[in-house]
Amino acid sequence: MRAPLIASLFAGLAVVTACESQLAATIAAPAAPALALTCFRENGHAMLAAHRGGPAAGYPENALSSLQRLADLGVLYAEVDVRRSVDGTLFLLHDDTLDRTTTGQGDAEGQDWSELSGFQLRDNDGQLTEERIPTLADAVNIARVNGVILNLDLKSVDATEIVSFIHDHDARDLVAIIAYTVDDAAALHALDPGLVLSVPNELAALAAAGVNLETSYIWLGTGAIDASADAALAGQGLESSAGLFRREDGSADPYLEARAAGIELLSIDNVDAAVAALGGSAQLKDQIATCAP
Repeated sequence: MRAPLIASLFAGLAVVTACESQLAATIAAPAAPALALTCFRENGHAMLAAHRGGPAAGYPENALSSLQRLADLGVLYAEVDVRRSVDGTLFLLHDDTLDRTTTGQGDAEGQDWSELSGFQLRDNDGQLTEERIPTLADAVNIARVNGVILNLDLKSVDATEIVSFIHDHDARDLVAIIAYTVDDAAALHALDPGLVLSVPNELAALAAAGVNLETSYIWLGTGAIDASADAALAGQGLESSAGLFRREDGSADPYLEARAAGIELLSIDNVDAAVAALGGSAQLKDQIATCAP
């Protein structure tokens, strides 16, 4: 009996070792959005990132219908806000409270998912819709089917929890994470250096903290577009992102200026104006297809 038992133990250890080796190889590899960003830079393409999931009349913030609409329009990135319910469900909502965008009231994170899931969403005009607060898992499913990248703005979720979620849902190629500080970026890349991150423009500090710049894109802020700053990053093989929402005026100018400056990812509120300015849905979809890993 002893020999078969020992053999069984060694076989079990071999399986565990193989699984660990496979996981190590997976997290060492760059996630697909990093490869696409490189392609966009090399081809001079500008992609769109819709703030709060790209709400419009009848399409609430952080809603599944809004994510589907973005995919239909050729918007590649959907910035969504991620929170955690009392009982551990990750869900999408921007505000600290439920009042503005749902039929609920009070603390957005102070209730169980069974309660939160019953509230309907309102659009930004306050009009009630048939939609409910979605889970992050629901959003990942939409992204998987439609090729959208979820740009995760973490409101109350730490690095360990979000990386575990991403691995459990096989979502590395479907997400990018906004890291507002060097410490945030370092914590995420300590767990999975292949994940795509939006990081502050602090290259020396990022490198010293162990952040993988090859799978990061650099946030240049919401101020005036600085083509020289983007050129300096491009010279190091790095991509950039900029927020245009403070300068959107309904014209094509902010988007065309950012594209001309070489910015790869434009964070915007006015989805329809931005899509039109960059050549329309068909052109954006063609660019995405060209750079699909």
